[in-house]
Amino acid sequence: MESDDIYKEVGRNIRRYREGAHRTQEQMAAEIGMSRASLANIEAGRQKARLHHLYTIAEALDLDSPAVLLPLAASTPHDEELSELPLPKEGLTDKQRLEVLRLLSDVLSSSNPDNTGSEG
Repeated sequence: MESDDIYKEVGRNIRRYREGAHRTQEQMAAEIGMSRASLANIEAGRQKARLHHLYTIAEALDLDSPAVLLPLAASTPHDEELSELPLPKEGLTDKQRLEVLRLLSDVLSSSNPDNTGSEG
C-alpha cells in the first residue's frame, strides 16, 4: 500500500467513526485541540495524522484502540460492509455496528462447511 493511500484510509476511518459518533468536524476538532481545517485535511488524506493525534482522536471517539483507525486493522470494515449489515441504520452507532460485524465475521469464519457437527 502506498504511503498516500495509508493516510487516505486513516482519514476515511476517522471520518466514519466521527460521523458514527454524530459529531461535526468543528465539534471534534475543538475536543481534540485541533483546527477544523486540519481535521478536514486529515480526513481527506491531504494532511498526515501524527501518532499522538491518532491516540487523541481514538480517545475522543471512545475507541478501544487507535489501531482501529489504521487500514491494516482487521476490525475496520469498509462502507459497503457496513451498509450490508442486516441492522437498522437508526439507533446504532457505527461503533456498535462494527462490533456486530466483527462478531458475525468471527462466527462465519469459524464455521467449517465440511463440519456436520457430529464427531466420528
